[in-house]
Amino acid sequence: MKKYCLYLSLALGLSLQSCEDFLTQTPNGQQTTANFYTNAEECTAAVMGCYALTDQDDWWKIDRSRMFGDAGSDDAWKGNAIAGDQREFGDFSRFFWLPNNEWFDNRYTFIFQAIGNCNAALAGIEKAPIDAALKQKLLGELKFIRAYNYFELVKGYGGVPLVLTTLTPAEALAVPRASAADCYAQIIKDLQEAAAALPEKRDRPGAEKGRATKGAANAYLAKAYLYTEQWAPAQQAAEAVMNSAQYNLNDEFSYVWNVNNHNGNESIFELNYSPNQTFNLGTSLTVVMRSRADGGWGFNTPSSNLEQAFLRENDPRLKWTIIRQGDSVGTATANFDYSNYNTKPSENESGRTSRKMFVPLADRPANEREHAPLNRIEMRYADLLLMHSEASYRLGQETKALSSLNLVRARANRLQPGTVLPRRSTGAQLLNDIWLERRLELAMEGHRYYDLVRQHRLVAVIRAFNAYQATSTDPYDKGKLKDQISESNNLFPIPTNQIQLSGGVVTQNPGY
Repeated sequence: MKKYCLYLSLALGLSLQSCEDFLTQTPNGQQTTANFYTNAEECTAAVMGCYALTDQDDWWKIDRSRMFGDAGSDDAWKGNAIAGDQREFGDFSRFFWLPNNEWFDNRYTFIFQAIGNCNAALAGIEKAPIDAALKQKLLGELKFIRAYNYFELVKGYGGVPLVLTTLTPAEALAVPRASAADCYAQIIKDLQEAAAALPEKRDRPGAEKGRATKGAANAYLAKAYLYTEQWAPAQQAAEAVMNSAQYNLNDEFSYVWNVNNHNGNESIFELNYSPNQTFNLGTSLTVVMRSRADGGWGFNTPSSNLEQAFLRENDPRLKWTIIRQGDSVGTATANFDYSNYNTKPSENESGRTSRKMFVPLADRPANEREHAPLNRIEMRYADLLLMHSEASYRLGQETKALSSLNLVRARANRLQPGTVLPRRSTGAQLLNDIWLERRLELAMEGHRYYDLVRQHRLVAVIRAFNAYQATSTDPYDKGKLKDQISESNNLFPIPTNQIQLSGGVVTQNPGY
């Protein structure tokens, strides 16, 4: 027997290791990076592999940690009230964050694995004997995917090891953390180069729908600039998307998260899923976040605080964001009454579930976990418009800020005319209105925690949330607190495993 070990470090992903024994025999042929990138089909397949690894193939890798942006805020709880079921997610929801929490480690490790694959594909395709135009487009896609993954890391962990080439395991473990500023500079560089190389959405043929576009690269540029408080380039990048006429809000709010609306009018970038039963090509979040009474696991449940935010505004988006105990979301069947939805309050911290991740029974595939076809929209036009609104406000251009803000509100008003009226605010109130609109429009899409951090108000908002909880009369989540909040929670802890594997080269964030 001969032992071969595959080290999925920063060459293919940070410090994830797997070893398998193989029989010793002379292979008829071997596929290696040295002989793989020989034609357009192989190069395209490598890029498709980078898209796939960006999402992984099981719920516990990256999929579940997309709930961080909800549960790490005033919008949601762990949800599942069974104490021993994913206890570490419950710790996350309460801001009791320990560096040895496996949720932090898995997110960090598997995103770095995706970055490593991008680096390997970039090196291979750069030397490939393929058409120059195709080469530039594929390299643009890879730079977009790498930037997307680095953005997902830096907005949570702060500065991380910045690796742009393939490395050996020993080399990878010796790379220290770069500053957050340096990481964002690289993200911006990758996105600028991607935007220059990629086609617009309309120029992608049907078989390529969902792949990165010029609009996606510019939208993420706007987001990177927003997170680094570079307001003028954020506005300019957003306007490049707006002026492209590739996206609109014509789809009703109630239809955005629908299995029949993949890559719809509003979609700028989304993770595409398939119900294919042979491979894990779908999401698990539709099961992970659904009521335990309806065959789900019951995690990441909306808070009464979020519901009250909608009710104070008389906002009809509530119905399409939160399913409350007893709501009607369909008709009764022999096994479940969808006209009187049971959130199973005995095993649910809030008596609510997410409507945006809810798939009606008729649209659920067999073997739904890892096979649900509800795409994950990572960037949509309403988000882009609200980023433009915020950047314009910061530049003192309140007319532009109100225009983009009210485009989003006008679409919401179509759900129930006369309820979501145009804003006319100015000054500090206008900024508060923009921030509130982000909460209501994007609720339960994984944005809220990261918004609160970049707005420098995470601790203040969670303390206000706890004050509300202490006096709440809600029948389900009254009295529950997120009682461990502190300034250290503005960053995730660097996982203990990563620090140990690096021999201390990778250092910890403050407060952990």
